[in-house]
Amino acid sequence: MQDMVEIKDGGAARNAGLRIGLALSLITGRPTRLGGLVDDAPRPRPGLGPGGLTQAVAASAVSRGRLQAEAGSPELTLTPGGPPQPGDYHLDVAHLEPSSAPFSPLLEMLLPPLSLAGGTSGLILRGGSHVMGGPTSDEISTVLLPNWRALGLNADYREISPGFFPGGGGEAEVTVVEAGGPLNSIRAEEPFQVREVGVEVLCSNLPVHLAEQAMQGALDRLALHGLSGEGNLRRAKGGKGQALLVWAGDGRLRIGFSTLGKRGSRPEALALEAVEALTHFLKSGAGLPSALAARMLLCLACAKGISHFTVSGPPKPLQAAMKIINAFWPGTVRLSSPRDEALLEVKVIGRDWGRVL
Repeated sequence: MQDMVEIKDGGAARNAGLRIGLALSLITGRPTRLGGLVDDAPRPRPGLGPGGLTQAVAASAVSRGRLQAEAGSPELTLTPGGPPQPGDYHLDVAHLEPSSAPFSPLLEMLLPPLSLAGGTSGLILRGGSHVMGGPTSDEISTVLLPNWRALGLNADYREISPGFFPGGGGEAEVTVVEAGGPLNSIRAEEPFQVREVGVEVLCSNLPVHLAEQAMQGALDRLALHGLSGEGNLRRAKGGKGQALLVWAGDGRLRIGFSTLGKRGSRPEALALEAVEALTHFLKSGAGLPSALAARMLLCLACAKGISHFTVSGPPKPLQAAMKIINAFWPGTVRLSSPRDEALLEVKVIGRDWGRVL
């Protein structure tokens, strides 16, 4: 049996260690013990919540492995039973108790291992699609999915119905096909150059004029910054809520910033928050936002070749992801800030799914 990987702070950055640690356990076949886990609440508390426990159960099912985990426990141990197995998996974060935990971490955790497995896999994900704690359904389809495809992953994503806090109940269907070859590395060291801009607004069981005001507010605010974008308003049935995504592309990769509607807040405030986040990033001169880079880091570590990019924004999610990856593959991710203290330079030595160490 391979040596066990022990990670004491798997709950850092909203269980980033849990998501990445489970994925790397499946990819490498190494037993993994994760500690310091937290729940799925907007303000996380110690102990494994329904969303995190569902991730662990899914990892065990995909590898036919042994899992030691309980709801509320701050730690778990996964011993993979073999390589990731393609198949059909139905995963509901509320299968043990009512929960609106995001289902996006499930997809992020399973996508790389299932891309390594031979064949095609189908996922049905149930839980929160537009909640705190993970990328929204619109971010997945508009930002993450195009980026994953640019790296060489092959997946399709379709939201069936949205799910908001506190009810959850959202559902999405995902198809994952084995990656046809090595994943691609990236270079994004220079400032992000905007070639396209878009606004996505979701409105579910709320007056549509609120969504129209939010979208127009975002487009008007973008215009003040010299950015011209296309707007798309999507009406859905499933829970009650509103969400807005402002995204931009440079012809290779996409970035995005989401906001969720809050009771009593004005639609224009929703637009202002997302647009200001985008323009603040563009003024930083970075190649990628730190939060997005943290979500791409695992795939870049599995790629072939060396990735270089600069990031701006809170570094904690990126540092948490780096720590977990380096626990499995030492020296893979390196951070430095030699030129500008406001930016971090990131170097990722791709391990080609662990074939190059």
